[in-house]
Amino acid sequence: MKLTSISSLLPLCALTAAQLPAGPNCPSRTVTPSEQLTIFKSFVRKFYVEKNVPAAFTDHVAESYIQHNPNFLSGRQVASDGLSKYLPALNITVTKIALFDNHGWVLVKQTKEGEGEKGYTAVVDVFRMEGSCVVEHWDVIQQRARNASFVNPLAIFDGQNYTNAV
Repeated sequence: MKLTSISSLLPLCALTAAQLPAGPNCPSRTVTPSEQLTIFKSFVRKFYVEKNVPAAFTDHVAESYIQHNPNFLSGRQVASDGLSKYLPALNITVTKIALFDNHGWVLVKQTKEGEGEKGYTAVVDVFRMEGSCVVEHWDVIQQRARNASFVNPLAIFDGQNYTNAV
């Protein structure tokens, strides 16, 4: 099983967000892999880059959304409300995105206002989709210790420059 990144799928993805049906993608409908990729990219852009949590959740997340992060409850509205309070205080760079077999992965570098470059956190968010709709989420979070002395100069995101992958 090979994981394919969005950037390598872009030439295969002839659809644009403007070509998809207007309005929410939930409840779910059957979509092709290229349509699902376009929908997932739209979700990632609204959620992480624009930080428009209500639009991202209304347009792309099922009402019965299953949340595995212990700090947020399941359900589209309760998760949207909680994340809307949390997300604006973060500086987020989407560094990698992939979508395969109805599962999307997003690797982000996030810092809080005033923490500086050495206070970042690496997050991998995993989303399960059913057709056109995000239905489930897991995440793995690793905080970089502010005064850590790493043997590896490329630890986590140190020494690497990223721009948003979306």
